[in-house]
Amino acid sequence: MPNVLAVDGNSLAHRAFHALRHDDAGGHFVTRGVVRMLASAWSEGPFDAVAVAFDSRDNRRKEIYPEYKANRPEKDPELRRQLDLLCEDLRACGLSVLQEHGAEADDLLASVADACAARGWSCAVLSSDRDLLALVSATTRLLRPRQSMADLAVYDPAAVVAEYDVRAEQYTDFAALRGDPSDGLTGAKGVGPKIAARLLRDYGDIPGIYANLSNLHPKVEAALRTYREDVERNLLLMAPLPNLDVDLDAILAAGVDLDGCDRALLPLGMGAEVGRLRHVVERPPLPPMPPPPTAAPDEVVRVPDEPPAPSRPVATVVVAEGEQVALF
Repeated sequence: MPNVLAVDGNSLAHRAFHALRHDDAGGHFVTRGVVRMLASAWSEGPFDAVAVAFDSRDNRRKEIYPEYKANRPEKDPELRRQLDLLCEDLRACGLSVLQEHGAEADDLLASVADACAARGWSCAVLSSDRDLLALVSATTRLLRPRQSMADLAVYDPAAVVAEYDVRAEQYTDFAALRGDPSDGLTGAKGVGPKIAARLLRDYGDIPGIYANLSNLHPKVEAALRTYREDVERNLLLMAPLPNLDVDLDAILAAGVDLDGCDRALLPLGMGAEVGRLRHVVERPPLPPMPPPPTAAPDEVVRVPDEPPAPSRPVATVVVAEGEQVALF
Protein backbone atom coordinates (compact mmCIF):
# COMPACT_ATOMS: atom_id res chain seq x y z
CA MET A 1 0.00 0.00 0.00
CA PRO A 2 1.59 3.33 -1.04
CA ASN A 3 2.42 5.88 1.65
CA VAL A 4 2.31 9.55 0.60
CA LEU A 5 3.90 12.48 2.45
CA ALA A 6 1.74 15.59 1.88
CA VAL A 7 3.64 18.71 2.91
CA ASP A 8 2.40 22.21 3.78
CA GLY A 9 5.02 24.10 1.79
CA ASN A 10 4.11 27.51 3.22
CA SER A 11 4.31 26.25 6.79
CA LEU A 12 7.76 24.73 6.35
CA ALA A 13 9.01 27.69 4.30
CA HIS A 14 8.05 30.15 7.06
CA ARG A 15 9.89 28.07 9.66
CA ALA A 16 13.00 27.90 7.48
CA PHE A 17 12.83 31.60 6.57
CA HIS A 18 12.77 32.82 10.16
CA ALA A 19 15.33 30.27 11.36
CA LEU A 20 17.97 30.73 8.65
CA ARG A 21 17.64 34.16 7.02
CA HIS A 22 20.39 35.71 9.16
CA ASP A 23 22.73 32.72 8.76
CA ASP A 24 22.50 32.31 4.99
CA ALA A 25 21.23 35.58 3.57
CA GLY A 26 20.96 35.83 -0.19
CA GLY A 27 21.13 32.14 -1.10
CA HIS A 28 18.48 29.46 -1.42
CA PHE A 29 18.34 29.24 2.36
CA VAL A 30 14.65 28.33 2.59
CA THR A 31 15.28 25.36 0.31
CA ARG A 32 18.16 24.35 2.57
CA GLY A 33 15.89 24.38 5.63
CA VAL A 34 13.00 22.59 3.93
CA VAL A 35 15.24 19.78 2.64
CA ARG A 36 16.52 19.30 6.18
CA MET A 37 12.94 19.13 7.45
CA LEU A 38 11.92 16.58 4.83
CA ALA A 39 14.85 14.38 5.78
CA SER A 40 13.87 14.61 9.46
CA ALA A 41 10.23 13.77 8.71
CA TRP A 42 11.27 10.65 6.81
CA SER A 43 11.62 8.86 10.15
CA GLU A 44 7.80 8.62 10.11
CA GLY A 45 7.94 6.86 6.73
CA PRO A 46 9.32 5.54 4.58
CA PHE A 47 7.29 7.29 1.89
CA ASP A 48 6.68 6.33 -1.72
CA ALA A 49 5.98 9.87 -2.90
CA VAL A 50 6.00 13.48 -1.72
CA ALA A 51 3.56 16.25 -2.65
CA VAL A 52 4.28 19.81 -1.49
CA ALA A 53 1.33 22.22 -1.52
CA PHE A 54 1.50 26.03 -1.58
CA ASP A 55 -0.99 28.86 -1.17
CA SER A 56 -2.15 30.65 -4.29
CA ARG A 57 -1.41 34.39 -4.29
CA ASP A 58 -5.12 35.06 -4.67
CA ASN A 59 -7.58 33.66 -2.17
CA ARG A 60 -11.22 32.72 -2.63
CA ARG A 61 -11.87 33.11 1.09
CA LYS A 62 -11.03 36.82 0.94
CA GLU A 63 -13.73 37.19 -1.70
CA ILE A 64 -16.23 35.78 0.82
CA TYR A 65 -14.88 37.65 3.85
CA PRO A 66 -12.43 40.51 3.11
CA GLU A 67 -11.23 40.59 6.73
CA TYR A 68 -9.90 37.03 6.43
CA LYS A 69 -6.22 37.14 7.49
CA ALA A 70 -6.33 40.95 7.15
CA ASN A 71 -4.63 41.25 10.54
CA ARG A 72 -1.43 39.69 9.20
CA PRO A 73 1.46 41.87 7.98
CA GLU A 74 2.34 42.02 4.30
CA LYS A 75 4.53 39.13 3.21
CA ASP A 76 8.23 39.99 3.22
CA PRO A 77 9.44 40.43 -0.41
CA GLU A 78 12.43 38.22 0.35
CA LEU A 79 10.10 35.47 1.58
CA ARG A 80 8.19 35.69 -1.71
CA ARG A 81 11.47 35.33 -3.61
CA GLN A 82 12.50 32.38 -1.47
CA LEU A 83 9.14 30.67 -2.05
CA ASP A 84 9.63 30.96 -5.82
CA LEU A 85 13.14 29.49 -5.52
CA LEU A 86 11.83 26.71 -3.29
CA CYS A 87 9.20 25.66 -5.83
CA GLU A 88 11.83 25.52 -8.58
CA ASP A 89 14.23 23.52 -6.41
CA LEU A 90 11.59 21.03 -5.30
CA ARG A 91 10.50 20.41 -8.89
CA ALA A 92 14.16 19.79 -9.78
CA CYS A 93 14.19 17.12 -7.07
CA GLY A 94 11.25 15.40 -8.75
CA LEU A 95 8.76 16.30 -6.03
CA SER A 96 5.17 17.12 -6.95
CA VAL A 97 4.50 20.82 -6.32
CA LEU A 98 0.78 21.61 -5.97
CA GLN A 99 -0.76 25.06 -6.36
CA GLU A 100 -4.21 26.04 -7.60
CA HIS A 101 -5.85 29.38 -8.35
CA GLY A 102 -7.71 30.71 -5.30
CA ALA A 103 -6.81 27.77 -3.04
CA GLU A 104 -4.63 27.50 0.04
CA ALA A 105 -2.16 24.73 0.81
CA ASP A 106 -4.67 23.32 3.34
CA ASP A 107 -7.23 22.78 0.58
CA LEU A 108 -4.79 20.83 -1.58
CA LEU A 109 -3.57 18.76 1.35
CA ALA A 110 -7.18 17.85 2.16
CA SER A 111 -7.67 16.75 -1.45
CA VAL A 112 -4.53 14.59 -1.32
CA ALA A 113 -5.64 12.99 1.96
CA ASP A 114 -9.16 12.33 0.61
CA ALA A 115 -7.81 10.84 -2.62
CA CYS A 116 -5.46 8.57 -0.67
CA ALA A 117 -8.30 7.44 1.59
CA ALA A 118 -10.47 6.63 -1.44
CA ARG A 119 -7.78 4.23 -2.66
CA GLY A 120 -6.91 2.85 0.76
CA TRP A 121 -3.46 4.48 0.66
CA SER A 122 -1.70 5.89 3.72
CA CYS A 123 -1.05 9.61 3.96
CA ALA A 124 1.01 11.66 6.41
CA VAL A 125 0.39 15.43 6.40
CA LEU A 126 3.37 17.52 7.53
CA SER A 127 2.33 20.95 8.85
CA SER A 128 2.34 23.08 11.98
CA ASP A 129 -1.26 24.21 11.24
CA ARG A 130 -3.69 22.84 13.84
CA ASP A 131 -6.61 23.17 11.43
CA LEU A 132 -5.28 20.13 9.58
CA LEU A 133 -6.19 17.96 12.56
CA ALA A 134 -9.55 17.73 10.78
CA LEU A 135 -7.89 15.55 8.13
CA VAL A 136 -6.81 12.83 10.57
CA SER A 137 -8.47 9.49 9.90
CA ALA A 138 -7.81 5.77 9.77
CA THR A 139 -5.57 6.40 6.73
CA THR A 140 -4.22 9.90 7.49
CA ARG A 141 -1.88 11.12 10.24
CA LEU A 142 -0.81 14.68 11.00
CA LEU A 143 2.90 15.27 11.69
CA ARG A 144 3.02 18.58 13.53
CA PRO A 145 6.43 20.10 14.37
CA ARG A 146 6.70 21.76 17.74
CA GLN A 147 9.95 23.47 18.75
CA SER A 148 11.88 21.61 16.07
CA MET A 149 11.52 18.85 13.50
CA ALA A 150 13.11 16.51 16.01
CA ASP A 151 10.03 17.15 18.17
CA LEU A 152 7.19 15.98 15.93
CA ALA A 153 3.75 15.49 17.44
CA VAL A 154 2.13 12.61 15.55
CA TYR A 155 -1.68 12.63 15.54
CA ASP A 156 -3.85 9.65 14.74
CA PRO A 157 -7.58 9.63 15.63
CA ALA A 158 -6.92 8.58 19.23
CA ALA A 159 -4.34 11.33 19.75
CA VAL A 160 -6.77 14.03 18.56
CA VAL A 161 -9.41 12.86 21.05
CA ALA A 162 -6.83 12.64 23.84
CA GLU A 163 -5.65 16.23 23.35
CA TYR A 164 -8.82 18.08 22.31
CA ASP A 165 -11.65 15.84 23.55
CA VAL A 166 -13.27 15.90 20.09
CA ARG A 167 -13.04 13.49 17.17
CA ALA A 168 -10.93 14.57 14.21
CA GLU A 169 -13.99 14.92 11.97
CA GLN A 170 -15.43 17.37 14.57
CA TYR A 171 -12.32 19.54 14.70
CA THR A 172 -13.50 22.10 12.12
CA ASP A 173 -16.74 22.60 14.09
CA PHE A 174 -14.67 22.89 17.27
CA ALA A 175 -12.45 25.57 15.70
CA ALA A 176 -15.47 27.42 14.28
CA LEU A 177 -17.00 27.72 17.75
CA ARG A 178 -13.70 28.77 19.31
CA GLY A 179 -12.61 31.11 16.52
CA ASP A 180 -9.11 31.64 15.15
CA PRO A 181 -7.61 35.07 15.95
CA SER A 182 -4.57 34.36 13.74
CA ASP A 183 -6.91 34.33 10.72
CA GLY A 184 -9.00 37.26 11.97
CA LEU A 185 -11.97 35.00 12.79
CA THR A 186 -13.85 35.58 16.03
CA GLY A 187 -15.87 32.73 17.49
CA ALA A 188 -18.75 32.58 19.94
CA LYS A 189 -17.39 34.70 22.78
CA GLY A 190 -17.77 32.87 26.06
CA VAL A 191 -17.64 29.44 24.40
CA GLY A 192 -14.11 28.26 25.10
CA PRO A 193 -12.46 24.96 24.16
CA LYS A 194 -13.93 22.97 27.06
CA ILE A 195 -17.50 24.11 26.45
CA ALA A 196 -17.11 23.63 22.68
CA ALA A 197 -15.84 20.08 23.18
CA ARG A 198 -18.72 19.24 25.53
CA LEU A 199 -21.30 20.64 23.11
CA LEU A 200 -19.88 18.57 20.26
CA ARG A 201 -19.75 15.48 22.44
CA ASP A 202 -23.43 15.93 23.32
CA TYR A 203 -24.84 17.10 19.96
CA GLY A 204 -22.36 15.94 17.32
CA ASP A 205 -21.89 19.04 15.17
CA ILE A 206 -22.84 22.72 14.87
CA PRO A 207 -26.28 22.09 13.29
CA GLY A 208 -27.00 19.65 16.12
CA ILE A 209 -25.98 22.23 18.71
CA TYR A 210 -28.21 24.93 17.22
CA ALA A 211 -31.10 22.47 17.06
CA ASN A 212 -30.81 22.08 20.85
CA LEU A 213 -30.23 25.65 22.03
CA SER A 214 -33.15 25.48 24.46
CA ASN A 215 -31.41 22.62 26.30
CA LEU A 216 -28.26 24.63 27.01
CA HIS A 217 -27.22 26.82 29.93
CA PRO A 218 -28.75 30.29 29.38
CA LYS A 219 -25.35 31.99 29.06
CA VAL A 220 -24.13 29.47 26.49
CA GLU A 221 -27.42 29.73 24.61
CA ALA A 222 -27.17 33.53 24.56
CA ALA A 223 -23.57 33.45 23.27
CA LEU A 224 -24.44 31.01 20.50
CA ARG A 225 -27.46 33.08 19.44
CA THR A 226 -25.49 36.33 19.48
CA TYR A 227 -22.54 35.01 17.48
CA ARG A 228 -24.36 32.60 15.18
CA GLU A 229 -23.34 34.45 12.01
CA ASP A 230 -19.69 34.39 13.10
CA VAL A 231 -19.79 30.66 13.83
CA GLU A 232 -21.45 29.81 10.51
CA ARG A 233 -19.02 32.09 8.63
CA ASN A 234 -16.10 30.34 10.36
CA LEU A 235 -17.45 26.95 9.39
CA LEU A 236 -17.66 28.04 5.75
CA LEU A 237 -14.15 29.53 5.68
CA MET A 238 -12.45 26.75 7.64
CA ALA A 239 -13.83 23.90 5.55
CA PRO A 240 -11.50 22.85 2.70
CA LEU A 241 -12.46 23.90 -0.82
CA PRO A 242 -14.11 20.93 -2.54
CA ASN A 243 -13.37 19.24 -5.87
CA LEU A 244 -9.72 20.21 -6.30
CA ASP A 245 -8.01 18.11 -8.94
CA VAL A 246 -5.17 16.02 -7.50
CA ASP A 247 -3.45 13.41 -9.68
CA LEU A 248 -2.28 10.71 -7.27
CA ASP A 249 -0.86 8.60 -10.07
CA ALA A 250 1.38 11.47 -11.18
CA ILE A 251 2.45 12.12 -7.58
CA LEU A 252 3.36 8.46 -7.10
CA ALA A 253 5.16 8.26 -10.45
CA ALA A 254 7.26 11.34 -9.60
CA GLY A 255 8.61 9.85 -6.37
CA VAL A 256 11.85 11.53 -5.26
CA ASP A 257 14.55 12.13 -7.91
CA LEU A 258 17.72 12.01 -5.84
CA ASP A 259 19.94 12.45 -8.90
CA GLY A 260 17.91 15.54 -9.76
CA CYS A 261 18.52 16.81 -6.22
CA ASP A 262 22.25 16.31 -6.76
CA ARG A 263 22.19 18.30 -10.00
CA ALA A 264 20.06 21.14 -8.61
CA LEU A 265 21.27 21.48 -5.04
CA LEU A 266 24.93 20.43 -4.94
CA PRO A 267 26.00 23.53 -6.92
CA LEU A 268 24.18 25.60 -4.27
CA GLY A 269 26.36 24.18 -1.49
CA MET A 270 23.78 21.78 -0.08
CA GLY A 271 25.94 18.66 -0.07
CA ALA A 272 25.16 17.84 3.57
CA GLU A 273 21.41 18.29 3.09
CA VAL A 274 21.26 16.22 -0.11
CA GLY A 275 23.44 13.53 1.46
CA ARG A 276 21.12 13.30 4.45
CA LEU A 277 18.04 13.13 2.23
CA ARG A 278 19.62 10.41 0.08
CA HIS A 279 20.56 8.44 3.19
CA VAL A 280 17.04 8.37 4.65
CA VAL A 281 15.26 7.81 1.32
CA GLU A 282 17.51 4.93 0.27
CA ARG A 283 17.69 3.33 3.72
CA PRO A 284 15.70 0.08 3.74
CA PRO A 285 12.73 0.04 6.14
CA LEU A 286 13.15 -1.70 9.46
CA PRO A 287 11.74 -5.25 9.56
CA PRO A 288 8.46 -5.66 11.44
CA MET A 289 8.60 -6.61 15.10
CA PRO A 290 8.08 -10.35 15.69
CA PRO A 291 4.72 -11.25 17.26
CA PRO A 292 4.71 -11.88 21.02
CA PRO A 293 4.72 -15.53 22.12
CA THR A 294 1.28 -17.05 22.49
CA ALA A 295 0.12 -19.42 25.21
CA ALA A 296 -2.92 -21.55 25.89
CA PRO A 297 -5.47 -19.87 28.22
CA ASP A 298 -4.31 -21.76 31.33
CA GLU A 299 -0.70 -22.11 30.35
CA VAL A 300 1.87 -20.18 32.29
CA VAL A 301 4.63 -18.82 30.13
CA ARG A 302 7.85 -19.12 32.05
CA VAL A 303 10.67 -16.78 31.24
CA PRO A 304 13.93 -18.68 31.61
CA ASP A 305 16.37 -17.39 34.12
CA GLU A 306 19.30 -15.55 32.67
CA PRO A 307 22.35 -17.80 32.57
CA PRO A 308 25.10 -16.76 34.94
CA ALA A 309 27.74 -14.59 33.39
CA PRO A 310 30.73 -16.67 32.41
CA SER A 311 33.59 -16.34 34.81
CA ARG A 312 36.69 -14.79 33.42
CA PRO A 313 39.49 -17.32 32.94
CA VAL A 314 42.25 -17.03 35.45
CA ALA A 315 45.71 -17.21 34.02
CA THR A 316 48.37 -18.90 36.06
CA VAL A 317 51.60 -17.04 35.68
CA VAL A 318 54.78 -18.54 37.00
CA VAL A 319 57.23 -15.83 37.96
CA ALA A 320 60.79 -16.67 38.66
CA GLU A 321 62.24 -15.31 41.83
CA GLY A 322 63.23 -11.72 41.42
CA GLU A 323 61.09 -11.10 38.25
CA GLN A 324 58.09 -8.73 37.92
CA VAL A 325 54.96 -9.13 35.72
CA ALA A 326 52.26 -6.69 34.61
CA LEU A 327 48.76 -8.04 33.89
CA PHE A 328 46.47 -5.99 31.54
